[in-house]
Amino acid sequence: MKVMQLPLTAKTAKMYTVVLSLKYIFIGTLIALCSMPVPAAADNGDVPLELQVKLFLTALTYDKNLEKRADALLNIGIVYFTDDLLSKKEAEDFAKTLEEFKDKKISGRNFTAMLLTWNGNGDLKKKIIEGEIDVIFMAGGRKQQVEELLKVTQSEKILSCTSKAEYVSTCGVTMAVGLKDNKPKIYLNISSAKREGADFSAKFLRVAEIVDEESR
Repeated sequence: MKVMQLPLTAKTAKMYTVVLSLKYIFIGTLIALCSMPVPAAADNGDVPLELQVKLFLTALTYDKNLEKRADALLNIGIVYFTDDLLSKKEAEDFAKTLEEFKDKKISGRNFTAMLLTWNGNGDLKKKIIEGEIDVIFMAGGRKQQVEELLKVTQSEKILSCTSKAEYVSTCGVTMAVGLKDNKPKIYLNISSAKREGADFSAKFLRVAEIVDEESR
């Protein structure tokens, strides 16, 4: 079968140049953010929330399968755990900070965020499906709870992220922002990403801290 090729006009050539330029701008921004020293006020290994959200949103643009998993609107679910005293506040703060970036597009898509509650009664999976959630951010939680929630993210092909970088290796969450050498770093579990239907670009993989499945 012969494949038709459209002529490369001056207009289309300009469009391709713009698209490539945007890709380089995104990766340049990601490298710059990951090279910034964290302020001394950010103790206990925490990355400042605004920087964490910036990295989180920027990382999503490198998921090549995002358009397969998400419609025109990207739905982000922020899960907090009722038996974790800090989880609700952390989730609310994350949602509030996300609101500050509401004009940012993720691979050409607007995004919306909603708070979801884990109370152990099984209602959360229904809410996730009904809300057509594409990405889940877990605010804290115990290891057993997180692993239970990951069964949902993997079966429904939802990208999982967490506020606890160690959960990328110990639980199998796909992505988190943490510190390495006092600089913010995106930790990525490639095996978990595949199970959730994500496929990150090679450029992103060169910037991220890859967590081996064997280290779990």
